[in-house]
Amino acid sequence: MKRYRYLHTDIGLLEIVEQDQKLVALNFAKYITHPEDGSMLLQEAIWQLEAYFEGKRKYFNLPLKFDCSDFHQEVYKALMDSKYGSTISYKELALLVNKPDASRAIGMAMANNPFLIIVPCHRVIKSDGTLGEYTGGKGVKTKKWLIDHERGILK
Repeated sequence: MKRYRYLHTDIGLLEIVEQDQKLVALNFAKYITHPEDGSMLLQEAIWQLEAYFEGKRKYFNLPLKFDCSDFHQEVYKALMDSKYGSTISYKELALLVNKPDASRAIGMAMANNPFLIIVPCHRVIKSDGTLGEYTGGKGVKTKKWLIDHERGILK
C-alpha cells in the first residue's frame, strides 16, 4: 500500500510517496490528490526536505526504492555523490558511469528521475554551461531556483 505526504515549498507542492518502508517517489504535484499519512519515514522525509529548503541540509539520508533499469540506478547513485552547490554536465556524468557516449541516455535518466531534489538532477547542465531542460515544477525556472538556492544566492 502506498502512503503519501505533501510539502508546500517556495517552488511548488511536493508529493512524497512511500511503499514498504521505502520512498518510491518525490515529485511536484498540482494538487493534494491522496489522503496524507503520518508514517515515520514520510515524516523524516518532510524534516529532511524542510531542512534542505531552509539551507540547513546538503544531503539526504532516506531509503529509496528505484523501479528502473540498472543503468538509470547507476546514474542516479553517481549524481547523488555530486557536490552540493555544484553542477555537472551530461557528458561529465556519462564519463563518471563509464559510458562516455551516453549523454542522451543520461538525459533520459534525468527526465525519468523518480526522486526530484533527492537525486539532484537539477545539477545536470549542458556542456556549454546552459541549464538545459528540467521536468519538475515550472521547468527551467525551478531548476535555476534550485541551483541558486544551493549556491546560497537566494539567501
